[in-house]
Parts: sequence; C-alpha cells; structure tokens
Amino acid sequence: MSEPVLQDLMRRYFNGTATPEEEEALMQWLSDSKNEAAVKAVMDDVWKDSTDAPKIYTEEQSRQLLQNILSVKVIHTNRTIWWSAAAAVLLLILAGGWWLRTDRKQPIAQKDTKDIGPGGNKATLTLANGSVIVLEDAKNGALSKQGTVTVIKLKSGQLAYNNAKGNSNEPAALNTLATPRGGQYQVTLPDGTTVWLNSASSITFPTAFTGKNREIVLKGEAYFEVAANVKQPFMVKVNKMEVQVLGTSFNLMAYSDEQTVKTTLVDGAVKVVQESKDVILKPGQQAQTDNNGDIKIVKADLDATIAWKNGLFTFNDATIEDVMRQLGRWYDMEIVYPEGIPQDHFRGEMFRNENMSSILKILEASGVNFSIQGRKIIVKP
Repeated sequence: MSEPVLQDLMRRYFNGTATPEEEEALMQWLSDSKNEAAVKAVMDDVWKDSTDAPKIYTEEQSRQLLQNILSVKVIHTNRTIWWSAAAAVLLLILAGGWWLRTDRKQPIAQKDTKDIGPGGNKATLTLANGSVIVLEDAKNGALSKQGTVTVIKLKSGQLAYNNAKGNSNEPAALNTLATPRGGQYQVTLPDGTTVWLNSASSITFPTAFTGKNREIVLKGEAYFEVAANVKQPFMVKVNKMEVQVLGTSFNLMAYSDEQTVKTTLVDGAVKVVQESKDVILKPGQQAQTDNNGDIKIVKADLDATIAWKNGLFTFNDATIEDVMRQLGRWYDMEIVYPEGIPQDHFRGEMFRNENMSSILKILEASGVNFSIQGRKIIVKP
C-alpha cells in the first residue's frame, strides 16, 4: 500500500467514510509488523494535519497503549477481532494526538508490577496410599513405585507410568492427577494413552488396566490420544455420562460451571453414552450433553476446542462469558460483572503465555472495559 493511499484511507477512516472492506484492509495492514516504519511515517504526516483536533488520550495513556500493543504476541487469522483491536489501539493513539513524536527515544512506561502472569505446569499427584506429590516441586526421575509400576516425572509438565511387566493380575492402585486453576499437565498412562489436563481439572485412573475396559474418571477438561486396543476399550466417565473409545484422539470438557459436557472427536471414533441414550461421533463432530440426559450433535470447531492444548486461546464468535471463563481458569481469577454481562462476541487467537493485562488491553479495544482488583477481574460494558 503506497503512502498516499494509506494517508487517504486513514483520513477517511477517521471521517467515517471508509467502506467496511477498506476498514478491514487498513486493520490488516496496520497490524502487520513489517509495515511498522511506514505506519509511523504516515501517522506523523496525518498527526500534523490533526493537531487542532480534540485529544482523547493523554501522553501517558498513549505511551501505555503503545507498549501494550507492541508487547502482545498475536496470531493473525482472517477477519479476527485481534486485527481490529490492534489497529484500533494504534488509531486511538493517533486520534489522541500523540505518536511519541516529541520524545520517541524515551523509555516506554514499565508494566504494572501487580500484573497477573499466565498459568503453567502445576499439578498434584495423589497416590493410592493417600500421599500427595506436588509435581512442580518434585525433581525429574522416579517419583513412586506401586507394584510393578513406576511413576516418572520426565520434565516440567510431563508424567509417565512405566509398567515393567505389562498388565498383571495384582490389584491396581488408583491415582489422581489434579491441576489447580492456573495449572496444566500431561501424563502418559500405563497403556500408552497420553492425556493433556487443562486447568482446574483432574483424572483418576488405575496404575495398571487389568479389567475388560480401561476406565478413568474425569473432572474438568482433558485432551486424549488413546492407545489402540480393540480387546480392551478405553472409557472416560463424567458424572452420569461416559465416552467409549477404541483408539482415537478427542477432547472432553466437563467443567461444573459449563451448561453442557462437550465431547469433541478429532479422529477415530467414540461412543457417547448418557443414561439410556448413546451416539457415535465421526471426526469433526461434537456431542453436547446436559443434565436432562439430552445429547446434541453439532459440527465441531476443532481449532477452538483444542487450542488450549497447543498453548493458545482461540475464540470464534465467543461470548464475553465464554472468554472470561477460560481466562479465569487459566489466570486463577474471579470474574465479576457489576453492571450486567456485556453482549459482545470475540474472534481471534492469542498465546496463553501472555500476562493478564496484555490480553485485557486487546479485549478492551473492542469496547468492553476491564479492571484488575487483586484476584478479581471487573468486567463492564
């Protein structure tokens, strides 16, 4: 995009005469880091033409907005709110009459020392004898031996069960892996199945699968890559529901503060059973079950469903409640709506390793207001 074209487009954006297609093109162009030098040059020119305009942001506010937008790592996808949010912040800085033009070399304001950092690899392992191991404090290597099974911490965030003799006839001991709010963990079960456990979740499983089925109990959310064994189906139990698997990859979300339990199939096949009803899912489908025993099948948004496993937040037309529930679990924050729940919807992706303030600043650019008070996030329209 040439400089004259960009200047004209930005002026028409401020005047409200740009078309939706032009606005989207501008947002995309501004949020591409490769255009940073050109953006600054053009903004300087436009700024000179708007020095008499009312200033809606002070110098300090503009500096902080710029710092937030420069520090956030955003993954751009088509027509996402993050493009709009990022570009909107830059445009608001310009509208405020301040592009750091009088003192560009001054250091940008430091982040708030009270900022909330992201979650991480935190979990506890409760053994059959009741002893509890805090995994983030434990050293790598063997943690416990239960019968023929050795529990090994491979590295930060990963646990494995090694059964030296394979399945045996000795009684299996039950273990529970639990993550707090702000935690996540990965475990390889005795049969080779790998489980990624999201925050505020737990799985209870035997140290060896000796029965007809491989049964575990889930609370919260987990992603499963199930080791194939036709003779011994894998089963996940959640309240009154169970998911029966032969060998597949799927995500199961069963948080108590969600209205439905969501089983999302990535590949393979699973059967979802609740009371007297059951359905078999195909890859790309999601089963939604509620407390009434109903099962609804919908097309799954796979990217959004398993984003957490890949270190992302992905929102595709998500409500503010959906967004804040995810953020609250990961950052261990209470969400408060003192003036009612805004009706905004969000699209886009962000990394889960960003500080809370960086993510909230991006969300604020869409029109919702946030403030952090201790471990609370105050949300206002």
